[in-house]
Amino acid sequence: MKISEAMADYFHYITAVDQKSMKTVESYKNECAHYHKALNEQGIEDMEAITYQAIQQFIDASAKTLSDNSLNHRITCLRLFHEYASTMLNCSNPAVYLKSKRHGQHLPNYLNKEDVTLLLTRRNESERELLDVTILELIYGCGLRVSECCDLKINQVNLEQALLRCRGKRDKERYVPMNENEIKLIKEYYGSVRRKWDSHRSMYLLINSRGNQISRQYIFTMLKKRCASLGLDERISPHSLRHSFASHLLDGGADLRVVQELLGHSDIATTQIYTHIQDERLKQAYRQFHPRNKK
Repeated sequence: MKISEAMADYFHYITAVDQKSMKTVESYKNECAHYHKALNEQGIEDMEAITYQAIQQFIDASAKTLSDNSLNHRITCLRLFHEYASTMLNCSNPAVYLKSKRHGQHLPNYLNKEDVTLLLTRRNESERELLDVTILELIYGCGLRVSECCDLKINQVNLEQALLRCRGKRDKERYVPMNENEIKLIKEYYGSVRRKWDSHRSMYLLINSRGNQISRQYIFTMLKKRCASLGLDERISPHSLRHSFASHLLDGGADLRVVQELLGHSDIATTQIYTHIQDERLKQAYRQFHPRNKK
């Protein structure tokens, strides 16, 4: 198959089926256009002729002109394109071992909103993908601990009232609102995948294909693989999503006491760490952009 044909098929898919935003589609098209041009310059026109070495040559050239973030975005776009071509068009996937450029920084306490959106976007219509996105949406959308997510029972979810009854540390109970995305995903998962997999009549909301309760290890492993395939920091953990939940609420103007209740913190001092994170972001922005701080 010609590269141009595969890309046209991919762009149609992400537009019509995935229904990605016009901005996202244009961004992907732009990155793929650079990629296609570079491959043509190497004399490569067919999908099966693309090698890992050819891709790496393009990435190495891109690294000379792009920032780390832009380079990682380009790598993510290439990964997603080749993943689609492999899954839907039966092409080989020479990008499967492509690594993103690591930033010289420690594990982030939270993800930015763009990375969260990327992480929570469904990439295909498989049953496993629906389960995985439902799990991640619950952790980020409700600020759940990974153990709280695993232990979530069917009778703790009230879709009509859009409320989730969560049992946290020391059996402390709290109620967390659910957003429309979560409700939609849970309804779809419960009505199709879970109904098919529930061979043991499990009390738990989230179960695997054998009908057993989802484990903590499954969530950690799934998230690590997902981050790797998207070019995100592979050290991101489920707790990073919980941190992101709190940070994004505070960024949006939520009261610290409200965030404390939603997280299930018994001591507000635990919640106040997120205000320190905000302070550090402000200081970093000041140091980077204020003209009086430039040497």
